[in-house]
Amino acid sequence: MFGSSPKAEGSLSNAARISYGLPAMAHAFVALPLYTIIPAYYAAHTNVTLAQIGMVVALAGIFDALADPVIGFWSDRVKARYSTRKPFLVISMIFCAVSAAYLFQPPPDATIVYFCVWSMLLYVGFSLFEVPHSAWGAELSRDYNVRSKIGVTKAKFNVAGSLSTHLLPIAMSVVTGTAAIGTGTLLGISNLYVFLFPAFMLIAIFVVPDGVKLEAGKGKILDIVKILFSSKVVVRFFSTTVLWGLGQGITMSTVYIFMTGYLGLDKQFPYIMATLFLCQIGFLSSWSKILQKLDRHKIWAIGIGTMALLGPTLLLLPRGGQALIPLLLLTIIKAFFSAPANFVPAAILGDVIDYDNLKTGVPKAGSLFALQMLLIRISMAIGGGLAFFALDRAGYRVGQVNSAEADLWLLCIYIGGPMLFHLAMAYSAWTFPITRKRHLVIQKRLEARAKRQEALA
Repeated sequence: MFGSSPKAEGSLSNAARISYGLPAMAHAFVALPLYTIIPAYYAAHTNVTLAQIGMVVALAGIFDALADPVIGFWSDRVKARYSTRKPFLVISMIFCAVSAAYLFQPPPDATIVYFCVWSMLLYVGFSLFEVPHSAWGAELSRDYNVRSKIGVTKAKFNVAGSLSTHLLPIAMSVVTGTAAIGTGTLLGISNLYVFLFPAFMLIAIFVVPDGVKLEAGKGKILDIVKILFSSKVVVRFFSTTVLWGLGQGITMSTVYIFMTGYLGLDKQFPYIMATLFLCQIGFLSSWSKILQKLDRHKIWAIGIGTMALLGPTLLLLPRGGQALIPLLLLTIIKAFFSAPANFVPAAILGDVIDYDNLKTGVPKAGSLFALQMLLIRISMAIGGGLAFFALDRAGYRVGQVNSAEADLWLLCIYIGGPMLFHLAMAYSAWTFPITRKRHLVIQKRLEARAKRQEALA
């Protein structure tokens, strides 16, 4: 079960790529509403306030982030010793299924303690899945183009999961009479997730090979932190990641509030988001072709930078039903430029891992993906937490009529915050040092070293 033979470095069957991507679909099915819907739902339907939600989002994200390097470190050790990361994925199924069932079905009298405990447990389950799964994907092939294909496949399933989240309330509207997201929607999401995530995970475990074999690592867990200060390439990648995470945290935490509370499109929200993710799936193939001619770090910069510049156009939208058509047009444009962010960062980190492996000879794929998760979670938690704190201080109340001043604060936070961080991130990504040509040199040197080691064995 945990020891399937690896494929050749440069190849991976379609069945294996699809099976590898399947768990990402179930993961995204529950991850998206966790970040975008659950906070607003708790603020409107339980005893938890926006300020408390901001504190829990920040603390839970940081607590979970601190677990990422530990999971990554032991994932590397298990991979080096047993040639697999799959035991961590089995454990993740238990954490995620149980905690999601409770978090997505809160009682009306739920308090900050209830929200905090189940949020933290679900985040830990996410770490147990995301870190080993991402490192596993980077190890399935070192080939530049094959690695991009693996990333695109995973991204399509990831976006399909997010799409399914918003297709569910649309389908349920046949019975309920409305597509507005409510208690029944969250119940349906959690029940489907508890079934789908373990099922898709088991398919991946049995079908997908373990990937390239790693040398036995002698590094210590402190080496995970030390590498941040010893490699300029790693520092550049992770600083770019932090800038993206801060902006993304603000966007994810306030998009539902903006669409429903400010624009008044609560019934249309699932249709808007479904349009976004459906178009993203179609545009991923277009970006896959563009990747053959343009380096992926530049594609990342173009996508995020253009998205940031488009932000202020939201100020031109009217409020109410009249905003739907122009918002859908903006959503389609957004889908095109946001699609690469679903797979390009992981592929770039795979290049960084190859560079680090060439320099140090110590396998740290799990550790470096864990650092990526850590910084994403901390930066998103800080961004989201600050957004909720600012809204609470401005007197904004979810589900209620707000003053013009409170609405203005919402606009400044939702549009201005991400724009500031993402423009800085785009510049950093555009000037990233590992190009396609440089990675080819790294790949050849790694392959030559592996052949030398095989000859000596």
